[in-house]
Amino acid sequence: RGDRYLSASGAMTTLRSMLRAGRRIGLARHAAATGEAYHGIASVPAAAARGLASSAAGPAAVRSARSRVASFEAFARSGAASSRAFSAEGEKKDDAEEEADEGNDAVESDEETEKLRAELGERDAQVKDLNDKLLRTLADMENLRERTRRQAEAAEKFAIQGFCKDLLDVADNLGRAVSTVEVGEDADAAKTAATLKSLHEGVLMVEKQLASTFAKHGVEKYDPTGEPFDANDHMALFNVPLAEGAEAGTVAAVTKAGYKLHDRVIRAAEVGVYQA
Repeated sequence: RGDRYLSASGAMTTLRSMLRAGRRIGLARHAAATGEAYHGIASVPAAAARGLASSAAGPAAVRSARSRVASFEAFARSGAASSRAFSAEGEKKDDAEEEADEGNDAVESDEETEKLRAELGERDAQVKDLNDKLLRTLADMENLRERTRRQAEAAEKFAIQGFCKDLLDVADNLGRAVSTVEVGEDADAAKTAATLKSLHEGVLMVEKQLASTFAKHGVEKYDPTGEPFDANDHMALFNVPLAEGAEAGTVAAVTKAGYKLHDRVIRAAEVGVYQA
């Protein structure tokens, strides 16, 4: 816009210079036709007045001189007026064009500002939505972590609940076996033998039920008598002299049976081993 304004200003200056030059050429031609010297627009009336004062002509010459002066003044005034009118019109036109350009720029700037504000509003809405989703996700993760922690604690605390429930029947049968024994000084031998027999049967029943409960939960009892000694499954407590037909390094006796939970040794068998 600035370049367009400078170009228009330069054109107006050139046009004004051409108008001034045209007026001066017209004045010079007029002065040459009348035989007077040309000294510029401002000097024409003065030169005509001096010619009028120094002339010895009669009234006709005076009237002719006055006519020439009037024509010079009218020509000068018309040229100056037209120049001023053209200059004012050009300046008004330039001002109007500049105002129009400024108005167009202002409209474009307002449109661009509104567009940027709309885009900024969309970005703010997206940021708000993403921030809300992030907070919700963090809250869900925290709830999931807390719920998982509680479940792990409950699983650890009540992991043997089923096993303990199955052992209750074993405890009940053991209590019944004990309750059948009556301790007294006046009991005869026959009654004592019957009591011991009943107790033995009850204990066998309890043992059988206990073994069934162990097997239900993956607990297996093993007796390694006669097997080669294995430090992973056996615990050697003593050595036994090598007997006839026995092989050195094998289990000679078992003082405490071993137990496995799903093929994992939870208690090694305590044994005695034939020495080499």
